Parts: sequence; C-alpha cells; structure tokens
Amino acid sequence: MKLTQVLCKQNLGRMTRFIWQVQRNRPVQLTKAEQILASMGFSVQDALEVVKPPKPCSEFDLPPIPLHPDFKKEICLTYKDTNLLQEGESQACLLTKTVKVDDEIPEKVKALITDIPEHVDNLVKRITYTSSIFDSQQVKLPKLKDPNRPSWVFPRRYGITSTRKMHNLSRKFLLLCESLCDPRIAQNRSMVFDEVLATCIEKESDLLQFSLKMDLIMTSLMPLSPIADANVDNGLDLPDIYPLHHTIGLTKSNIYKIEDEYPINMSSALMNSVHTIFINYDPETTKNLTELPTTQTQIYARSLIESFTAAAVYARKKFGANVKELPEPVVVQCVQSDGQHFHFSVYQLNTLNIDGTEGIRNFWWSAPTIKLYETAQYEDGIPCVEGYNNEVFKRFLAFYKNE
Repeated sequence: MKLTQVLCKQNLGRMTRFIWQVQRNRPVQLTKAEQILASMGFSVQDALEVVKPPKPCSEFDLPPIPLHPDFKKEICLTYKDTNLLQEGESQACLLTKTVKVDDEIPEKVKALITDIPEHVDNLVKRITYTSSIFDSQQVKLPKLKDPNRPSWVFPRRYGITSTRKMHNLSRKFLLLCESLCDPRIAQNRSMVFDEVLATCIEKESDLLQFSLKMDLIMTSLMPLSPIADANVDNGLDLPDIYPLHHTIGLTKSNIYKIEDEYPINMSSALMNSVHTIFINYDPETTKNLTELPTTQTQIYARSLIESFTAAAVYARKKFGANVKELPEPVVVQCVQSDGQHFHFSVYQLNTLNIDGTEGIRNFWWSAPTIKLYETAQYEDGIPCVEGYNNEVFKRFLAFYKNE
C-alpha cells in the first residue's frame, strides 16, 4: 500500500469569511493627528460646525452662462425618428386631430390592385433574393434573445441589416413599377433620398415639433386628388386616452428652430408635391423609453405621424406658413417597412387647426401589416425564400399608379 502526499489546502471562501468575522469587531484606533496639528499651531474644529447649509440664491446671483443660439425659454415637445407614442394610434390621432376612417386602404387605391403576370412575379422574387440574401453587406446583427433563457448567450450573427433590406426592396420595386407603367406617369415622378422634414405647430397650450427623416420621398408634378370630402361628417369620433395626456412620451427641449424644413425649393419650376413616403422601422433604434416591447399600434402610429408631418410641411410651403384651414386637402401615401413586414396607409390633411376635437378633422386609412416572405436565408448553403407573398408588390404598384 502506497501512501500519497498529504495536501494541506485551505478553503479560501471559508477563510475570508472568518477574517471578516474577526476583523469587524476591531475598534477604530485613535491617531495622534489632532495632537500633532495642535503642536504646529493649527486649530482643529468639528466638521459639522464648519459646514453650513447653502444660502439660497436668485437667478441674478448666478454667473452668466453662454447659451445655445437656438435656446428659447418656451419648452417645445419634440417627436423624432427614435420616439414611440405610448398609446400608439389613439394618441397619434389625438395629437394630430385625425380620425381613422377604415382598416383598409381607400377604395380608390384598392381598385388599382390587379394581378401581375408570371414573368413580373418572377422579377419580384429575384428582387427579393438579391435584396435579402445576395447583398454584399456583412455587418454585426443585433443579439438574439430567448425570453425562456435570458442568460443564454447566442453566437453573434453577421449579415444584412433590416434598413439595408428595406432600402434595396423599395428602390428596386419602384424601378420595376416605373418600367411597367405608362411613360406619362413615370415622367411625372421624382425621387428624393434621405431628407428630413420638420415643422413646428401649436396645439392648445403646447408647442409641438415633428422632425423626421424620410428614407425615400416620391414626388409628383400633380398632387394626389382628395379621397373624401373634408366637410362631410362621417360619424367618427376621436379616441379617448384619459387619464393620459395626448403629449405623454414626447421629449421636452429648449433648443429648437421654429421653421419648416422641406427638401424641394417651392420657387423652382420643377416644384413637386409629396406623393408617397417610404420610411424604415428599425427595432434596434426605435424603442420604448420604458424598455417594454414595441406594440403593433405604436408602429402604425409612426406612419400616421410621419404622413402628417410630410403633408403639413408641404401645405405650409404651398398655402403659407400661417395657414390653418386648407383651401384644398393634401393627400400623402405612406409605406413603412423593416425589410420583411410592410404597412400601407393613406393620409388626408384637411386642416392644420388641431386644437380640440370639434370642427374639421384629418382622415387616415390604414391597412394591416403584410409580410413579403416568412424567411430569407441560406439553408445548407442554398439560398431559400419561404412564404413569398406577391400582395406586397401589387400594393406597391397601386400606390405608384394612383394619381
């Protein structure tokens, strides 16, 4: 029988706890610092006797602080691309004095939706492959999370961002629409990329500012014709979110400009009206301040607010900066997407007097979200798109042809 060497190991955790248990009862040793300072002629006083509460001061006692050139005393409530309205559609309707007419796009636009030939459907599929799979972009994608296993760390993925997919699909779909439509329609359309539309508007006692980036703006020489009569009472009421206020969640700021931003010079001979706006929804940048999951109604509210902003800026540039009751309605179509889900809506601006709930109101038609595909990825090295839906391009084409 061979005896092994005895290893005298200590449990570090147990020893650390034992040391803390012993050392915590040690009394605080008094130093000779006070005696040494007294011998050097320094007087030692209790800190509580020296420290006094701060004396209240007025704003005239403060030193002058250099202010921002756009600083104003009046607080402005701002809404930007990263904001989400807490109550979604209901709050957006109250904020802009808008009623939701229907859960579908207007009949006028729906009548333009037709079946597409097989060769066009094949082109749409090719665009889906090239935009969602074959694009050369390779960046770090957002982290994967499993609610059932919150501490599990998934491997990081690289690929195409949702913003890149949305831009690819929108621009290629519009090129295809241009080749399929009458040249008379195509020659009246123009595209503006990555421009900011901004406006300040008063609602009751609040000053509101909407400053939003439009990923793509399609303009037309002729504005869209009105869909409904603004003076007809359709029997619809504005929603009620009591006890919440319609400005809940908006950002307060003292630095802002009271001016309208519109990317097209209205004095130009090629002055175009806003026809359709295309906006991207990125779940990584557009989140709730409370870190709660984003709801579908909050995503729909983004379409309403951005459509209202585009219509309001154009109306002020066309009819005057102080216009309230518009001589004629302004209609704007909106397509919101994250590269897979598409939301189509139509907005009709009838008035910029958004105080209260009575009088002329604005109209909004919003269709449910539809998917272009279920999955678009490589499977065993083979590119594969499953659940392809051609209804998305049919609506794209109908929006493009609408006049």
